[in-house]
Amino acid sequence: MTDKSTPAPAQNAAPQFKRRTIFIKKSLQLRYMLMIIFSVLIGLGIMAFELTVTLDEIFDRYPVLVQPLYENILPIMTSFAYKISLYVLCVVVISALVSHKMAGPVYRFEQVCKAIAKGDYSQRVHLRKGDQLMELQDEFNNMMDKIESDMKNKK
Repeated sequence: MTDKSTPAPAQNAAPQFKRRTIFIKKSLQLRYMLMIIFSVLIGLGIMAFELTVTLDEIFDRYPVLVQPLYENILPIMTSFAYKISLYVLCVVVISALVSHKMAGPVYRFEQVCKAIAKGDYSQRVHLRKGDQLMELQDEFNNMMDKIESDMKNKK
């Protein structure tokens, strides 16, 4: 007698990939992360420059009103530096997660291509839900279906 509470495994179901590491392809991910972080730092630099210029103009026009601000600038800047550091840390973490969604599929494509190069034409790419390159996965798998079909027809 079989246990009906346990579902039977689906035929030809895509394997479930659960990556536990964040850095799948370190060089690709680090370049992607550096590009994101550099862009954010440039934006922060432009904002800091604009803030400095604006405060300088206000101080020149209304020195008496802005004097208390300049007297307390060190604590304000220290607090601002902590907030910016936390912001940059968040950008680093988010960029690592975003780059993982790109590097994981690239890594998977490389593994499937290596297996196909060794002669296993039954290999297909199966990406996780939410990964990038899903359209490429579909086109690649369609291409391999066509190649495998053509090879069978020639025999």
